[in-house]
Amino acid sequence: MNKKIISIILVLLMALSLLPASAMAATDASNGDWSAKTVTLRNTSEAELMVRVGDIDALNDEYAIEDGYNPFTAVNQHAHSYPWVNDSTDPVGTDRIYVGSSRSVDVCDGYSGHFMNYRNGDDTENAYGDGALEITMSYDASGITVRNALLQLCIDDFQALSFESNYTVKINGKDAPFIAELLNHVDQTGPTSYITSAIIPTSFYSDISSGRFEITIDETTGCGDGFAVDFAKLLINYKNDVFTGRFTGTTNPNATVRLLGTSTTVKASATGGFEFEAVPGLNAVRASLDGYVEGYDFGIVFSENNTLSEYDEKWAPDITLYSGVGNPDIDFSQFGVTAAWENASQWALAELAEADRLGLIPDNLKDADLTKPITRAEFAAVSVKVYEALSGEKASPVAVNPFTDTNDAEVLKAYQVGITTGTSATTFDPNTLLNREQAATMLTRVYKKISIAGWEMSKDGEFAGTFNAMFTMPSPFADDAVISDWAKPSVYFMVANGIINGVGDNTFAPRATTDAEVAIGYAQATREQALAIATRMVNNLK
Repeated sequence: MNKKIISIILVLLMALSLLPASAMAATDASNGDWSAKTVTLRNTSEAELMVRVGDIDALNDEYAIEDGYNPFTAVNQHAHSYPWVNDSTDPVGTDRIYVGSSRSVDVCDGYSGHFMNYRNGDDTENAYGDGALEITMSYDASGITVRNALLQLCIDDFQALSFESNYTVKINGKDAPFIAELLNHVDQTGPTSYITSAIIPTSFYSDISSGRFEITIDETTGCGDGFAVDFAKLLINYKNDVFTGRFTGTTNPNATVRLLGTSTTVKASATGGFEFEAVPGLNAVRASLDGYVEGYDFGIVFSENNTLSEYDEKWAPDITLYSGVGNPDIDFSQFGVTAAWENASQWALAELAEADRLGLIPDNLKDADLTKPITRAEFAAVSVKVYEALSGEKASPVAVNPFTDTNDAEVLKAYQVGITTGTSATTFDPNTLLNREQAATMLTRVYKKISIAGWEMSKDGEFAGTFNAMFTMPSPFADDAVISDWAKPSVYFMVANGIINGVGDNTFAPRATTDAEVAIGYAQATREQALAIATRMVNNLK
């Protein structure tokens, strides 16, 4: 190599070393090249398909990456400058200041002030967008059956609470109030950009499958609340690993609390405490109780996988409800596409739809409230469906019913197959509720019956070595000592095969061990949880 070429290489290396970190764009396996304007990835650690529109740069801020900007953790976010110079290559709807289609002469914040300069012709350099903010995602969804979907919007300067602005959201022209509600109950000043996340209901799955997903955000009052979006990200068939944030809060005792952007609700304890898992970023909750006016709170949820800086304070919502007449909550049933159940949590809908497709929902659970705890008789019916799906054989009831307290055909099928027994020689206790370790054990028996030649429940101990060799034992849960010895192999088998997960903080919550836990239904398995694990069992082990 001659001296001239060496000199050129050295000059180039020196030039590269002087570039800001943002110019040398960040890249990761879940999001691709952050500087890319559009990215589509299959089979990431987060989802079967990831579609992103807009680069990840805190609204064209050249120092964002260098300053540690990472919207996916929400830790120590970067405060960017504004307005910012227009980049004509940015996808429509991203990296632009909007005020909505009802624009008036009112100026409420710095964004709208600069926007008016643009409208008056005094600012021709910076990035603005007229009318509603519209982002279009186009992608190849071939070969993918939509089981769930999560939309993430990295929003900037939405201040509905301060300026009484009102945002509407449409997906492919259809109202999406579950997203609008979230945008209308946060106050985000800064200027900083934070991710907000919403689970997409099943009625939009056909839109997702079409390969074209259009998001329209508009402000309807004309109040002059300027806003922007850094990027939009759609996760199709996402994994629960994206819910890496956790927060706890307080409200009135026994109030219903919902995580906005979802239909996921929890009931506050007798002392008012509640807890959620959430996607890191800007989150909000709604609390309601009969005889009270509903209340809201919002805050930043950080990823528990990251160390917080001295500036990052964990959000602990505190909502006091006051006597009065409340408003109805969002009716998520209008977004359903199946009549196979009466009520279900938003997180479960995709797997319930899959359970319905696989024929795993027994008659005794059809048109039922699936958020309720599951009984022994109901779970026996689910177990029979799993047995039939995995074995390819139809189960038949035992010829002579040994039980005096039930003649349920599905119970008698489970007894005949050999995956359940009674609570005594003559009783089954069909209405007794199951806990999580019992559910894991009964379904594991289904797998043993199908996979281990000669296995019978009465001889289970003889096949312990054979069964234990069929999976790699995961690390023990923090509450391993609470898991009954007879249930441990089944629990860890289920965990090893991705069928049943822990409940957070490396705990499994196998059973109630105190009177207080019994009173609140701790560790009870619900109908939708039972159908979800049944679905995973068939899909993962068939």
